Amino acid sequence: MESLQQYRERILKYKSEMQLSQQKLKRLSLIRIACFLASGYFGYKYIFSEFEAIWWIPIAIALILFGLSLVRYQKVKEQSLVQEQLLWLNESELKALQGEDVRFEDGIEFVNDQHDFTGDLDVFGQHSLFNHINRTGTYSGKMALAANFIQPGLNVEDIVRQQEAVKELRAALDWRQNFTAQGRLSNEQAGDMPSIQQWLQMPLEFLHKKGWRIFSFVNPALLIAAIIYGSMPIILFFFALNWIALLLNIANVNKQHQLISNKEKLLKRYGLLLGLIKNLPEQTSSEVLLQLKQSAGDAGNAVNKLSRINSYMDQRLNMLVGIFLNSVFLYDLHCIYALEKWKQQYGSELEAWMNVIKDMEVLNSLSTFSYNNPAYQFPLFTADEFVIKGTAIGHPLIAAEKCIKNDFEIGQHNLFHIITGSNMSGKSTFLRSVGVNYLLAMMGAPVCAARFECKPSRIMTSMRIKDSIANNTSYFQAELLRLQKIIRVLQAGESIFIILDEILKGTNSEDKLTGSRELVQHFLAYKCIGMIATHDLELGHLEEKLPGKVSNYCFESSILDGERLVFDYKMRAGIATNKNATFLMKQMEII
Repeated sequence: MESLQQYRERILKYKSEMQLSQQKLKRLSLIRIACFLASGYFGYKYIFSEFEAIWWIPIAIALILFGLSLVRYQKVKEQSLVQEQLLWLNESELKALQGEDVRFEDGIEFVNDQHDFTGDLDVFGQHSLFNHINRTGTYSGKMALAANFIQPGLNVEDIVRQQEAVKELRAALDWRQNFTAQGRLSNEQAGDMPSIQQWLQMPLEFLHKKGWRIFSFVNPALLIAAIIYGSMPIILFFFALNWIALLLNIANVNKQHQLISNKEKLLKRYGLLLGLIKNLPEQTSSEVLLQLKQSAGDAGNAVNKLSRINSYMDQRLNMLVGIFLNSVFLYDLHCIYALEKWKQQYGSELEAWMNVIKDMEVLNSLSTFSYNNPAYQFPLFTADEFVIKGTAIGHPLIAAEKCIKNDFEIGQHNLFHIITGSNMSGKSTFLRSVGVNYLLAMMGAPVCAARFECKPSRIMTSMRIKDSIANNTSYFQAELLRLQKIIRVLQAGESIFIILDEILKGTNSEDKLTGSRELVQHFLAYKCIGMIATHDLELGHLEEKLPGKVSNYCFESSILDGERLVFDYKMRAGIATNKNATFLMKQMEII
């Protein structure tokens, strides 16, 4: 596979680059130390040579070299941080493709057993679909990707546009990985964006107070003049005026700074991410990518400016710097003015810029998924007939060499499939295979199938129902509540793709069969199609009662030589004939 080879080559490349960077950092550290010591030595010579001006030349050279080496050190350090992330990323991609542990976040915090389908289809949690697809670097991006899983798109035109963006971005491996690396370096936390949003919503307290603005320049100028003149009473007078001004404004300054403080690195990464989006490859033609590229515009420069202002503002936390700069220059007032001026100019656009980053994080994840699975196909859509059909459908979380694929079609000739089969024969896995690929299709991602066509609709499942002691809910009651929810959504007029696995397990066999039959017939009164996996072979007689609406399919198992149980995991028409529960119990010496 091309992607495997690419990741191996990149691992070697970034290991080599990191070694070179570390060597450069060591050399630059030595140069800085040497320059510092040299400046101290030349300063010593200057003092003990009765202040001969000639020593200022080597002192200046040493200090300039120190400054240049420091700047260079920071650039190489930044390169090293990005290289470290790129190395981690490629090692993680290689491990994932080789079937080893997936290092990417699994979205465990989004697990919700009450959701329409995410719990039943293994969307979140360890070894989940989210775990395999997620390549987001920012917290906001992760939330956006999760939202796409939780509520996929239903508009065909929007989905097709997303598909085109994913296809185009798939080939931009360097760009995609750099974007992920920069996002991961942002180290965004859950409360960062809400804090910034809260700051943006605060009124402009200082910007329009021209008197304070004039005072912030005039009084420091007068104080400096007094210092030069050397009049202590005048110095103390203007010094006192400065601190009175600061104390009158400190509550407002602290309130704003508390919300925006320590965001310099995060904002810097946001700026870099927006810059990357602005500089998408010139050959970009996807409508979605072009819109994101245009929206990014000069946003990166604006956010970088906010990062710098934030950095200046944070210097007030340094007691020595803060006291000196405030005492002389009214530093707080100048910083708060710069913040509010930025807010006035760009504040209304920041949320839209953040949405650009979040949208790109989603596309980046889906594009990487497509790149890692070149055999997967992008589905086709119909806006009219409610159908789902595919050829060679498999489960994307099962390794390719172990994945048994099946054809599937529903909606055009029949509305419900009754799928029977013995234990462990593959019924539940097949249900999830169809459900997961249908979900991926509506997200604009490729699917694990040779061909797939569908009309987008809401997915609702009932497969892993749990009782709840805390809510005083029995298993059977929990299942009825789930089925009631499905019926109410149907009654509201929505179209639904329904997936049910062994329903009504909490009651006796006869009651279960009767209830299942009536439920299927009730579903047929609404706009829905669906699949029901069951051990109740009698449910298969619905095909005779409702021809053209209900069809029987099954997964079989066979016992070879009376000793070995064999599954082929292939779906075929009809009702299952083989059973294996008693055989398995004997094999495990239970009976």
